[in-house]
Amino acid sequence: MPEEQKMPKPRMHGITPPPFEIPVERLPEPTKQKSKRPWLLTLFILSNFFHSLVYLGLALVPWSDPESELATDLIARPNLVFGLLPKFIQPSMAVAGSGLNRVLPGLPVVFFLLAVIYAFAGWKLYDQDPWWYFIIRWGMMCYSGYIVVKFALAMSADYFVASGARMLSNATMLYLIPVIGWNLLIVFYFAMMPDVAKAYDQAG
Repeated sequence: MPEEQKMPKPRMHGITPPPFEIPVERLPEPTKQKSKRPWLLTLFILSNFFHSLVYLGLALVPWSDPESELATDLIARPNLVFGLLPKFIQPSMAVAGSGLNRVLPGLPVVFFLLAVIYAFAGWKLYDQDPWWYFIIRWGMMCYSGYIVVKFALAMSADYFVASGARMLSNATMLYLIPVIGWNLLIVFYFAMMPDVAKAYDQAG
């Protein structure tokens, strides 16, 4: 007799066979979706870390050591040292053109605190902390807006008001233009990107 063909067993309606269990070791590892970070925000983070390294290096300068060539060279250039300080903490003697002797003991502390502040700001922007993003965003916007207004008024007064020889040289003008542009970029970027979720997860 010819062998009977094997017929599939009829499946009863409403009954589903148990699924095939895949061994755990063969399961694909879940990949965590990385949050996108806009390149401009990355640039601001790197800028904060760069400022922190500069201020840390200045804090380690032996300002009170008369035998230090680096300290002697920096003390001979008070305008350069005062220019490295944020505008709102520059001592009044910087405006008067005085030397650094009166503020030498406090310079390492000031530069170290600035290094810590900039490093902390860069870390929290990188860490995607919503609360600190809000604080740092407003801090950077206010400080950058202050710089833009101050320098823009100084350039306008020198160009339109000053009579005779100008107080600002061409080299100073060329320096102030990119500074104003950079700070305007910070103000407009953080003004248009108020939410940390938008800043990271909706980056193009």
